[in-house]
Amino acid sequence: MTEVGAVQVSVWTSRPVASVDIFDDDSPLVLGAAPANPVHAFEVTSDAVPGDGMHTIRAVAHAADGVSGEDTEELLIDVQPGGTDVWPPYVQAGPINGFTSAAMLGNGIGVAGFFETNEGLEAVAMRIDGTKGQPEGASILLGPVAVTGGGRGPAIAAAGDDAAFVAWTQPVAATTRWAWSRVEFGEAKGQTWTGPHETSVNAIAVVDDVLILAGAFEQGPDTHDLWVWWISAETGELLDARSFAAPPADDMFNDWDEVARGVAIVGDEVVVVGEREISGVNNQLVRRTVVLRHTLDGEPLPEWTSPGELLEEDAGMGITPLRGGGFAVTGWARDKGSIRQVLTRWFSAEGEAIAMRIEPTPLEDARGLAIGEDREGKIIIAGTRQQPQTDANAWVFAVPGPAGAHVWEVIRNGPGQGPDEAAGLALDAWGYAYVAGSEFDALQPRAFALRLYP
Repeated sequence: MTEVGAVQVSVWTSRPVASVDIFDDDSPLVLGAAPANPVHAFEVTSDAVPGDGMHTIRAVAHAADGVSGEDTEELLIDVQPGGTDVWPPYVQAGPINGFTSAAMLGNGIGVAGFFETNEGLEAVAMRIDGTKGQPEGASILLGPVAVTGGGRGPAIAAAGDDAAFVAWTQPVAATTRWAWSRVEFGEAKGQTWTGPHETSVNAIAVVDDVLILAGAFEQGPDTHDLWVWWISAETGELLDARSFAAPPADDMFNDWDEVARGVAIVGDEVVVVGEREISGVNNQLVRRTVVLRHTLDGEPLPEWTSPGELLEEDAGMGITPLRGGGFAVTGWARDKGSIRQVLTRWFSAEGEAIAMRIEPTPLEDARGLAIGEDREGKIIIAGTRQQPQTDANAWVFAVPGPAGAHVWEVIRNGPGQGPDEAAGLALDAWGYAYVAGSEFDALQPRAFALRLYP
C-alpha cells in the first residue's frame, strides 16, 4: 500500500458526551474515542479503504446518561498519483524567456529567470499563485543578464511572503559582475547592488539579514576561482568573502577551473557545492564535485572533494538540507569524454559522504540541477535528460533514497526541438513539488512552471 496523506474527522455535539464512535460506512474507524477535537485522524492509502472514492463518515455520540445520537457526512477522497499536475502547467509566452530558479513564497512560489526586452535579455522575478498556477501581478524586470540556465542563475531566495532576493550575473564593459536586488512583489523595482568586475553568481541563500552569494571570480578564459560572499541584506555591505582554488603547488599558474553551483543553509552551517578541476590519470584534468562548509559567519570548516570512485568526472549542481540531519547533493558524473548521468550523494551532518546513486541513462546525456526532500522523505530531483539524443527534455523524478526504483517521474518535452530543462525546484510543507524551467518552442525558449502531487 502507498500512504498518501491524513484526513482529520472532527465531531461537534450540542450537549456533553462521554465518547464518540466513528465509522466509514459500516467499518469502524474508532470506537469509544474521547470527545476531543479532532476526534480521529486516519491515514489515506491508495490501495485500501479509506482510499479513492466517496465515503460515508458516520459519527455516533454517547452521552453519560445513555442517550446517543448520530449524523453522517459524505467525504470524497481523491488520491492523485505522484508526479501528476495539480494545475495545468503555466507557460509564459514571449519571444525568449525562461525560469532558472524557484523558492516557496507564501501560498505559491517566486521564480527568477530571464526575459527578452528591447534592451536585450534581462533578469526577471515573478510570483505564481500556488492554488491556480497563474502569475500574481506583473513580472519585475531587474536589469541586464549575461548568463542564464540551470546552475548559472538568475537565482532566487525567499525574504517573506511578499518579497524575495534575486541574484544574477550582469554584463559590464567586456566582462561581468554579480548583482542582487530585493524584490517586493506588487511594488516597483528596488535598488540593485553589484560586485567587482570579473565576478559571477550562480546561487543565493539567506540566513537572518545576511545574503550568501556563491559563484566565481574569472582568472582567464574558461578559468575561475570559486568565491562565496556574505552581504548585509539591509545595507548591501560586504561582510566577508571566501575563495577556493587549487594550491599553487598543484596549479602553479592558477589555470584550473573552480566554480560554485549551489548553496544551502544546513543546520548552523553554510554549505556550498560546485565543481573543480584536478589532475587525474596521466595528468589529464578532470572535474570533480567539491563541498565547502562554513559557519554562518563565514569561518571555513573541513572541505570535501569527490574521489571519482565510480566515474572519472562529476560535479555538484544542487544541494538540499535533510530533516534527519546532513544534506544531499545532485549533479552529474561521467567518464572523460562520455555522456553525463545524474549522480546524487548523501552526506552526514559532519560533511562525510555516506551514500550515492547514479541514474543509469547510458545513451542519454542527463544532469541533476536542483534537489529537495518532501515530507515523506523522498528525494525530488529536477534536471534535464536527452530523449531522444537530438532533443533534451526537462526531467523530474522522485527516489526513496540511495536505493530503490523511481517512485514517480515526469518528462516534459517542449513543443520544439531544443534543450528543455527543469532548473528550479521548491517543495512545500505538504510535499508538493513546484518546478520551474524553460523549454523550446519555434526555436526559442519559453518559461514554464508546474505543481506536482507528492
